[in-house]
Amino acid sequence: MIIDVHYHFIPVVFEEGVRRTAKHVMDVANRIGLEIDFEEIVKTALETWADPSGERLMAWMEKSGIDVTCICMVDNIDFTHVTFEMIQQANRKMGEIAQKNTDKIIAFAGVDPRRPEAVDMLKQCFEDYGVRGLKYHPDHGYDPSGSESYRLLEIVQENSGVLLSHTGPLAPPARPKFAEPIVLSDLAVDFPDLSVIAAHMGMINWHSWASLARFQPNLYGDLAMWDTLAFGNYEIFCRELRTLLDYAGASKVLFGSDSPIFTMLIPTEKWIQLFKDLPERAPDGIRFSEAEVNAILGGNAASVLGL
Repeated sequence: MIIDVHYHFIPVVFEEGVRRTAKHVMDVANRIGLEIDFEEIVKTALETWADPSGERLMAWMEKSGIDVTCICMVDNIDFTHVTFEMIQQANRKMGEIAQKNTDKIIAFAGVDPRRPEAVDMLKQCFEDYGVRGLKYHPDHGYDPSGSESYRLLEIVQENSGVLLSHTGPLAPPARPKFAEPIVLSDLAVDFPDLSVIAAHMGMINWHSWASLARFQPNLYGDLAMWDTLAFGNYEIFCRELRTLLDYAGASKVLFGSDSPIFTMLIPTEKWIQLFKDLPERAPDGIRFSEAEVNAILGGNAASVLGL
């Protein structure tokens, strides 16, 4: 079974937001040596990212060979033109897609804890929309271990849900100090029954994530955006992955695609195949077992999600 724990549900797109995100895509393309025109990225995103019905999601899963996908919404109160009603409508649509495809889709609500309506929004997402978790992007400017966040995490834990929280540096206007893995450390104490997935495992700051995951039983991490390193410098990727598995434990790492954003550059099926080939293709002196690969691609996520 292959499970992707990090897919962005995008019901509608706006050119301003697409252009802002496309800059990140261009940065990744440059780092892995792909020559892609910025305007072409914008054009493709405007034509393909919006997926209000989930039809593109299902087609992508079929093409990529993915059995289960966790789809998530992202909320940011700083986008003043996006009201809580708009976000809640998107959460509802996402929940409906998951409820129609219960064997394939799991929904994580997007609720910015800074919203005055945040508690009622999240309760509705769990009670009426059938979501199974919450997605945070704390680099927007809030502390996931702060009091506003704790109001929501109480709801997530009560519903045996999962928190998927971005970790790792991003370009301005992101505030990465709120997305350092160490900021999640208090959650293990104050919410001992809450499963937390650190999206990207802090990326270049994965050592901080691994140092926590080694000792915190319910802290996991996903490999979304690690394909940038894997296809840019395969040997370094293998060495880093081997080291973090040895330190944090092979049961702590989950597969993530960050689709449909960064999969514009590298098809998800190629990312999956790279993992499948690790036991045979890893550089000399670095070894991965088939059991480890199977755990990363789906076994670990199945355990976290209770599948």
